[in-house]
Amino acid sequence: MPYNSQQKPYQQAPLPISYPDHSCAIDYGQKKTHACTSHQPYGPPPALLPTVAPRPARPDYTSSSSSSGATWGSSNYMEPNIVDQSEETGSPSISAHRPEVGKYTTSTTDSATETAYSSSSAADAYDNVSSAQPVDINDAYKKVGQINQLLRPTKTARLPELLDHTPPPPPQIALPQANYPKQRNRLHPALDPLMPGGVDMYPAIEQQQLQGNDAPAKIDEDVWKLVESLSVDEKVGQMTQIHVGMLLDAHTGDLNMTAVEYWVDQVKVGSVVDTPGNSAHSQFPLYSPQRLANITNTVQQVSLARGSRVPLVWAMDAVRGASYVKHATMFPMPLAQAATFQPQSAYVAGRIGSKDLRASGYQWALGPSADLMVEKKWPDGVLSFGEDPMLASVMVASSVRGYQGDYKRDRARVACCVRNFVGAGQQLGAHTGMRAVSDHQLFEYHLPAFEAAIHTGGAASVMQASGSLNGESLGMSPFYLRHVLRDTLAFRGVMLSDQSDLRTQFRDLHAAANATDAVFLALNNTSVDVTSEEDSSSGAFPRDAMDLVHSGSLNEDRITESVARVVQMKKDLGLFDSFKPFADPSLIEIVGAAQDIEDARNVVRESLTLLKNQNSVLPLSASERVLFLGPHLNSTGLLGGGFNVHMQGPSDREGGDHVYDGFGDTVMSGVRKVIGDDKLGNIAYRRGFRLDSSDVRADEFGQIVRLARKSDKIVIALGEHAYAGATGDVHELALDAHQINFVKQLSIAVNRPIAVVLVEGRPRLLKEVADIADSILMAYLPGIHGGIPIAETLYGQVNPSGRLPLTYPRYESQSRDTIWQGINSEYKPQWAFGHGLGYSKMLFSNITSDTSELAPGKPVTLRMTVQNLGTRDQWEPVLLYTTQAFRTAYEPELLRLRRFDKVLVKQGTAAEVAFTLTAEELAYHTRALDKVVDSSVVNITVNAFSTNQRTISLQFSPISSTNTDSVF
Repeated sequence: MPYNSQQKPYQQAPLPISYPDHSCAIDYGQKKTHACTSHQPYGPPPALLPTVAPRPARPDYTSSSSSSGATWGSSNYMEPNIVDQSEETGSPSISAHRPEVGKYTTSTTDSATETAYSSSSAADAYDNVSSAQPVDINDAYKKVGQINQLLRPTKTARLPELLDHTPPPPPQIALPQANYPKQRNRLHPALDPLMPGGVDMYPAIEQQQLQGNDAPAKIDEDVWKLVESLSVDEKVGQMTQIHVGMLLDAHTGDLNMTAVEYWVDQVKVGSVVDTPGNSAHSQFPLYSPQRLANITNTVQQVSLARGSRVPLVWAMDAVRGASYVKHATMFPMPLAQAATFQPQSAYVAGRIGSKDLRASGYQWALGPSADLMVEKKWPDGVLSFGEDPMLASVMVASSVRGYQGDYKRDRARVACCVRNFVGAGQQLGAHTGMRAVSDHQLFEYHLPAFEAAIHTGGAASVMQASGSLNGESLGMSPFYLRHVLRDTLAFRGVMLSDQSDLRTQFRDLHAAANATDAVFLALNNTSVDVTSEEDSSSGAFPRDAMDLVHSGSLNEDRITESVARVVQMKKDLGLFDSFKPFADPSLIEIVGAAQDIEDARNVVRESLTLLKNQNSVLPLSASERVLFLGPHLNSTGLLGGGFNVHMQGPSDREGGDHVYDGFGDTVMSGVRKVIGDDKLGNIAYRRGFRLDSSDVRADEFGQIVRLARKSDKIVIALGEHAYAGATGDVHELALDAHQINFVKQLSIAVNRPIAVVLVEGRPRLLKEVADIADSILMAYLPGIHGGIPIAETLYGQVNPSGRLPLTYPRYESQSRDTIWQGINSEYKPQWAFGHGLGYSKMLFSNITSDTSELAPGKPVTLRMTVQNLGTRDQWEPVLLYTTQAFRTAYEPELLRLRRFDKVLVKQGTAAEVAFTLTAEELAYHTRALDKVVDSSVVNITVNAFSTNQRTISLQFSPISSTNTDSVF
């Protein structure tokens, strides 16, 4: 559908968000666990220190027995090639007295099942994994009718209701005969020849949008019956997530059925994460939804017939859509989505991403992020919705609703996993560095977005942040992961550990004696439900978790509690329904649909933020001669950044943009489309510089200067290479020196207007470029469909309406500055939070109020008029802040965003904007985590730090304290 500049994409709901009533007693049907008896709904949070059971004595890891008489040999789980941890870590041995693999046979019997097998067969099975003949997925599906017969259920007693059926065969998805080399070529990887349907348009597939939310609730009776029927090893398996690469042949990248049977039947894993394209054993960089569907369906069919017979849930990073699936629609990074100040942008990205995930057989989206980007060097800040609690709360709730929708009934939706709880965006140093956040700042600024995701969005799961907070290991913290998450936020869904976090606890943080101690502390202290295992070399979690239970060191009820939540989520996703655990072939036909791509481009159009436009250098005219410079202008991959093909983005060895197989566009291809074939003689492009090298060679620079002198204007793209996580760590926030020097040298050699396009996932310091450039357009990381919208904006077909969702620093010392910092702190950034320009001049009237007093229970209505004095229609964001004149014993914020809206103002007309503000939402957290409000003057400001800044002052009615509708 074409972009309609007059269509408002989102009608903003009244703010602030009102949260549904929730009790912190978590109702699991027959059972209630972890109830916080002191906490009342909507009141102040419970006491600072959590009430948790004292930690039992830590198990003796060098002992082969316990008071219960159980030994490690009591477990049904057989892990091959047990490694003495002391050899690598110097920690006490955890396997010194464990019996050798293959020396005994065990049997576990309960009221519902009877299973027995020899450990030697398990060990032999694993030993054969690396040498077994791989199974081509095409060949496997020729025998699809035989798989159920070959993989006979091992249960002999009556099954729980959820499993009491014959597993259906998956839908057959045709794959043409493979025409790619069977031996992987690391230097020149083949491309998956399959293409999704790629239709232009499709009818609406979502059910009516939810009123309220579909948040996890109680555990159903049939889920309890199933969970209680599982043995300890089957329960621990449900808590284990493995990488899909552990199921692939190391030489060809094909699915290895021996490995599949081992992990499903012996280890009984409950979840698989990622796509084969992100494995070292992959056949292709990107896998088509058809091929992914066949892989997930094949493994899922095995899970329905072997092991615990509980279906697998497949997970994938999904912060901007299903960006690891070939030709799935990729949206701008969440930071760019936040720049639209349109919550619908996040909703649409989630809605389209969810059906693309389901088409590929994935049901669990690892995203969105609810962290705040406080430290601007933080590489994962691009996954966030910016630095402001209110903006992040609205955007993340909308994103969750987009992904999940009515996910308990709508099988084109997924369960989302909100990441990363909590405080990750206020790091000190590197990506995994310690964070320091006081408790009242945590409650005031960092938790509201998580609360919105959980209670307004209805998030089904949350991912725990790795590393430490205030020196305390997050993965082992009862305060953060029980008291705050479960009791205060009343979160009832599944909690997932960060990838390989248990290894991080003892190897990197030194917060545990060894791997077993890390497992014990994580399970005993917190409520983590699923642990992500990075590779097959350790198998530490399932082995040690069962060891701890059988030795009596860990109560089985703790395991049962987590498994109940996991199985309930699987039931909510429809994985126990006939045919529902498999990929839906009908959704494959609409992956990469033209209307989805246009939706992604519309988000880019609304996100582009014009930071500077001296002498109206922008927009360009098609009749002007323009020289375009910079690798970002002619690269689809650089527009995408990280979480694009792979977590770290596409690699050079994959042939650059060749990996997209004709999908996506560049800025230069967009320019050619915008100006038309008859004007192509007016443009020229040169790369200019490399991202990974120093200054340009003299002969190359001389050619650029000669072209520049023939041009009317110059457009230069500056920015970053693709990164994610630790690979994005930087010691300085400044843009690479050779890029800055390139602009400086060119400006000296040629006297031409210069427009700069910034393609970056965080605000890199521009130094002299900020003054040299006449115009600066912030493009963020717009994704592979960002080229055309950028070109349209450069040439004036789109009037930029994005606003900065963060503070853009001028100096390194400002990398942690925010709009909500203390009023006494200097705030002189390069550009303030909320800054942005359009091509039309706008004029704001003064603010009017229907009362001069702000009092509890008496909302005030604020109005203003926005007038368009220009010649172009313009979408204009309106941001409303409050500042208290004083707070007793506490420093007020410089500005606190309370409301925002985005209105279309047609040329030569005016539009009225109205907001409602309440006194209660001005309450703030004290050190004791009480919420209080002071009787002071409240200054209300719109469009701070702009020429259209307007302020009105209201007197706050005398009040000593208040209980608000939210603990935040």
